Amino acid sequence: MESELGGEVVVKSSTVSGRIFVVDQKVAWAVLNGPGVQNFSSLLIQQQWVSREDVEQVMAECRKSGGNFCEVLVAWGLVPRDTLRELLRGHMAGHLRALLAVPDAQALFVPQPRTYSSQLTFSLEELAPPVEQHPTHTSAERDVMPNVKLSLEETLKIEGAFAACLVDAKSGMCLGSQGGTATFNIETAAAANTEVVRAKMKAMSVLGIKDRIEDILITLGEQYHVIRPLAAREGLFFYVALNRANANLAMARFRLAEIEKGLQL
Repeated sequence: MESELGGEVVVKSSTVSGRIFVVDQKVAWAVLNGPGVQNFSSLLIQQQWVSREDVEQVMAECRKSGGNFCEVLVAWGLVPRDTLRELLRGHMAGHLRALLAVPDAQALFVPQPRTYSSQLTFSLEELAPPVEQHPTHTSAERDVMPNVKLSLEETLKIEGAFAACLVDAKSGMCLGSQGGTATFNIETAAAANTEVVRAKMKAMSVLGIKDRIEDILITLGEQYHVIRPLAAREGLFFYVALNRANANLAMARFRLAEIEKGLQL
């Protein structure tokens, strides 16, 4: 589609740069450029949705036909549309938050009609929900976030753990996060893996399994990712990433269960 309500926001600072593409008053793409920043295709490979060969073939098709990368992924049956939309939303939200947080950034908006061959666009509210202002808080509300922060700090003390967050499975949003690396955004990973939790819950329902998920383990070449739904608070889960080289998986699961018992929400 071509829209007159579009353009490009160019963001630059002394350390990073980025672009936000707008089509018909919605964000079509947000990309942060800088040392160690992970691109979307690398995220898909890391999450094992596609292989590197898949990505190369899709990119070759896009160059040949002028098609949209994400739409080709969907058309070829590599990633379901709803899953891809959530993955893309989480990825772009992370990049957008990083761009908005750059202290010395300069931004320039260049209005121009843009042709965009995909409906995978997002409102600004979907990528960066407005923060609600609460002039006053009850003592219980004041206790919640420090409790979450303390629990996540304890989680990072687990041997091998390098990133952790508490996630709302319905929205994919993090209630709190700790750790991560230049190439691993824990909030983006958590949002993407929300689909894993939903899929497993749906599978259990279809199979008629009347039980709760204790945890879900994803084993990568160099990492373990552990998803632990909270027994006491339906709809929330811990998401923890560990380095396989120095992680004791049995101990990590035990410690995570103990930390969950001490979490009060």
